[in-house]
Formats: sequence, structure tokens, C-alpha cells
Amino acid sequence: MYKDKILEIIEKLSDNAMFSMSLTSRELFHSNVWAWMIRKYPKIFTSVFYPKYDGKSEVKVFREENNNDLLLKINDKHIIIENKFKCMPNQNQLKKYYNECKNEKKEIKLISYFKPTFSLSEMNFYEDIKNGLQKALNNSKSLFSRKINSIEKDDYVIIKNYINFLELLNNLKSSIIINSDDKIDDLIKIIKDLDIQKEAEKINFSKTIEKIFISKLTETVLEGFEFKGQIDKIDIDCGRDLKVYSDILFYFPGAWDDDEEKRRDLCYLGVSLWGKYYRYYAGLHKAQCGITKPKNGRRDKENKQAGYDYLCKEYSEFFKPQSTGTWGGYSNDKEMYLYKKIDISNYTVEKLKKKVQADLEKVYTIRENKCHD
Repeated sequence: MYKDKILEIIEKLSDNAMFSMSLTSRELFHSNVWAWMIRKYPKIFTSVFYPKYDGKSEVKVFREENNNDLLLKINDKHIIIENKFKCMPNQNQLKKYYNECKNEKKEIKLISYFKPTFSLSEMNFYEDIKNGLQKALNNSKSLFSRKINSIEKDDYVIIKNYINFLELLNNLKSSIIINSDDKIDDLIKIIKDLDIQKEAEKINFSKTIEKIFISKLTETVLEGFEFKGQIDKIDIDCGRDLKVYSDILFYFPGAWDDDEEKRRDLCYLGVSLWGKYYRYYAGLHKAQCGITKPKNGRRDKENKQAGYDYLCKEYSEFFKPQSTGTWGGYSNDKEMYLYKKIDISNYTVEKLKKKVQADLEKVYTIRENKCHD
């Protein structure tokens, strides 16, 4: 990664009028611009978002109908466009959407700024939208006519400026580069660089930069992992301490059953990337683990110790007895969430990749064994 390049792009974003207008509601802003372009110039821009469009049929555009970001009605077809800019797409949520749409004979398309660690049949990224819009304008008629391929001149300027804005967003993402021999600490020093943070905070974009980093790191360490498609949840978000993290979790069937007697002792196992720390995560169902003391909360040392002891006894292939000083966690009435962390500052990306995949393979094996008990 190159600090000067990141700072240069941040400065250009700061000077960009479209970017400033988007800050109050980032996803809504983009969805609104797309809706405007398709509604006013359907024969030009519909195919950017729906390549199957025949170029002739009437297109009706709806915003936030039934909580859909964007809905296109073309003859008897309903095309739902799910726009993800602020957060990573949730795999389970999208699978649910896809199944519902399939049953209702609708089509759904995901457009995401971040690259998910999974793939879906109908998925595009902001780079694709930028390229599609640019191609549509390149096919326009001469700039010297009163209208440009039916695009009014003032609108042409707006759309061109929007394309430039998308290019800056994409350039910011591509400027954050992760190589296998990079040390985690060196990468974090750039992301946390005071100059970068100061300038990014001015435009309310520091968390987005950190999310780009952690999403790319997550993608890198899972590359080639045999059981990646079996992972139940990969959640990239911002924690209580405002650090961006990536949870990579395997759930256990029946873990959240409403019937207390049918619940598993383990709700999930997994790992997390959290800045310079690497965390092992475990979710326990307290009653099934024999943890019955009434105390709860983040300072509940007695119950946490009981949770650690249970993990070390029942899942010794993954958890080893050690000082409580390396552990953390919290609990509610029914569940307990435990983690231990290690410092990975001096790990290379390649070393971290090997560790993530080795640990997740153990977790997967534990889950499979428990599911067949």
C-alpha cells in the first residue's frame, strides 16, 4: 500500500461535489441516482443494471418498495436490486432473498462496493456500474447537438460527474494492496497512519478505509480454503471499541433451538481478525454446559472461568488451559460468548493465512463430528 496514493485519492474525494452530497445517506444516494437515470433514460441505462433488457419495453422504477433498495418492473418481470455500500453483504441474508425471489418468480441482483468472500449468480460491483455507465455515455451522439443520445446536456454533466465519483471510490479500494509477504503490523500502520486518519475523518470515511482493508485481508486469508463454502457467517463490521473486525464462524445445527432441551452446548466456533489481534471465538449455551450461576455481564469472571474450563475439557483439540488474562467474553441469561486473542503483529499475511485455514479446518471437523453424534 502507498500512503501518498491513498492521501491523494482522499483529497480528490474531499473536493468532489458528488461525494459531499452522498455523505448523509451513502447507499440511499447511489440508489437514488440509479433510479433517476433509469427512470429518465430507460433505453440508455436500464441495461447497465439489467443486461437482459431488450431496449424497447417500458421500465417502471420504484424505490424502497417492500424494503427493496431498487425495484424494476419490466413487462411481467420484477427485478430487485440490492445495493450494499456501507457494509459487507450478508451471505445468509442474500440466500434467503434469492430463495424468496425464486419462489415468487422475481429476479434479484446484488451490487456491492466491497467484494464478498462468497459468490452469487447475479452479482456486480461498483466498478461494473462505473464501466457500464461510461460505456453508455461513450455510445452517445455528438456533444454539439442539443441533446446527447436523448440525454439532456445538463444531465450529461451530472452523470459524467457521478461516473468520476465512482472512479474515485474504486481507485481508493484498489489503492489498498495486500501482498503475501507483508507484515500485519506494517499494513495496520498505513491504515492507522495519523495523516490518513486525519484526512479521512474530515470526510467521514475512515471506517470505510478500514473496512476495505479488513475485507481484502479476509478474502486473502480464505483464498483456496477447502471449506470456505461451508462457513455459515463471515461478518465484517465495527465493534464496541470502534475497531473493524471480521468474524468467520461455523454454527452448529440446533444451537439456537427454542426448545432448551434440544439445544447444543456449542452455538458456534470460529475465528476473528481484529486489527493486530487474532481471536478464537466460541458461543456456549450456558444451561447445556452446566454454567448455571446467575451472574452475567462483561465482568463476570466466575462464569467465564467456568466457560473456559468447559471448552478446555470438552474441546481440548482446539482449546488449551491457560491464564484467564488472555481471555475475554460476556454473557446473557442463556448464552456465553468467549474469546481468546493472540498478537499477530509480526505475522506475514501468508503465515496468517495458513493459521486461519488450519484453525478453521479444525473448527469444521469439530462441527461435523458433533453434528453426527
